[in-house]
Amino acid sequence: MIPGLLMAAARLDIPAIIVNGGPSLGGIEFDGRSSDNSSVVEALGMLTNNQISEEQYLELENKSSRTCGSCSFLGTANTMCAITEAMGMALPGTSMIPAVLSERLRAAQEAGRRIVGMVAEGLNARQMINQTGLTNALRLGMAIGGSTNMALHFPAIAYEAECEFTMKDIERIARSTPHIARIYPNGPMNVQDFYEAGGVMAVMKHLTGLLNNQAMTCTGKSLKELLRFIPLTENDIIRPVERAWHDWGSLAVLSGNLAPDCAITKPTAIHPSMRRFKGTAICFESEDEASSAVLTGQVKAGMVVVIRNEGPKGGPGMREMVRIMKLLYGQGLGLKVAVITDGRFSGTNNGCFVGHISPEASEGGPLAAVKDGDEIIIDIEKGILHLNISQQELIERMRNLCSHKRRSVKGYLNIYSKYAESAAKGAIIKNRDE
Repeated sequence: MIPGLLMAAARLDIPAIIVNGGPSLGGIEFDGRSSDNSSVVEALGMLTNNQISEEQYLELENKSSRTCGSCSFLGTANTMCAITEAMGMALPGTSMIPAVLSERLRAAQEAGRRIVGMVAEGLNARQMINQTGLTNALRLGMAIGGSTNMALHFPAIAYEAECEFTMKDIERIARSTPHIARIYPNGPMNVQDFYEAGGVMAVMKHLTGLLNNQAMTCTGKSLKELLRFIPLTENDIIRPVERAWHDWGSLAVLSGNLAPDCAITKPTAIHPSMRRFKGTAICFESEDEASSAVLTGQVKAGMVVVIRNEGPKGGPGMREMVRIMKLLYGQGLGLKVAVITDGRFSGTNNGCFVGHISPEASEGGPLAAVKDGDEIIIDIEKGILHLNISQQELIERMRNLCSHKRRSVKGYLNIYSKYAESAAKGAIIKNRDE
């Protein structure tokens, strides 16, 4: 929802403030942390593996999401709310307020008062949503370990704001931004804990030397003016740049013969032992097929699960592969199996995973040419996704590909499946006259 609102604000370029609903609170403790709506899928894998009882599973199902609000972890929703504040499109200090707190209502009321001032001042959305604002926002997203879906949403927002934001920009910013706030799935704490630890503005205070502090905000003040009164905070979640949790930020952009345009992963959520993985492919034409295979024991340690035809056109709509990673974790395969796909991932995923592979299989990308038993190499530090066959063999396979018959859909999804751009360009529908 938040990316769509930012796109609309950028397109219309009128006075606008984003007021998000706020994250939910965590549920009962499960697997060593507060549970959330993703815990139930992990538990399903454990249940099928006889690690927990049906009674434990049902209790978790009832008590993992106890309040209203977006996810209690740093998934895509909360990531995009945080970057909205960093971009200057939400009032400072408001994006991470839990949904059930009275501060949330007060923040909405203050936003209502402030939008009147913005109209009087002629302060429009593109004065915040521009190259400078997007760059600052992405730095914040990298510093907090934000969702892989940032790589999809930033180019799409930039397109509506008529500025440029490419995978090269994302890679450059990721590699030059330290990860200084650790929130689940990058660490044990939830978004509520992040809010109480200081939230977005506390992180931006530490990033001052990496930000364009002249950026305008919806308050009518520059970022520099806002950060002047924010104290330097250090605690169990937020660290200074000099003691960062990781040297560089949330995302990594990969390329190679399997991803000529790009692929995206999240090193902050991946165990160091899994940042280089070599395994044999087991291929599926949808997430549903792959999930069934995990539950029936077909996926073994040392495999690379290849899920294709889930990209923008193939899905259509680029579904999140949220279920497969949780099932693997529940089966005890989280640190033994990798997953690669032209679909995308939820912000809560961990393990070894690579998404957004472009071009997608449905457009004849190399992912469509992978066969069961092929060796695949993933090297996150070096930015490589490689199918270990000769170039000549790959050319032959690509030449012999049967054209993929897209899933039968109607209405707007049918239009989208025909005209959507690749994930590397934000999966937008471009103006056909461009």
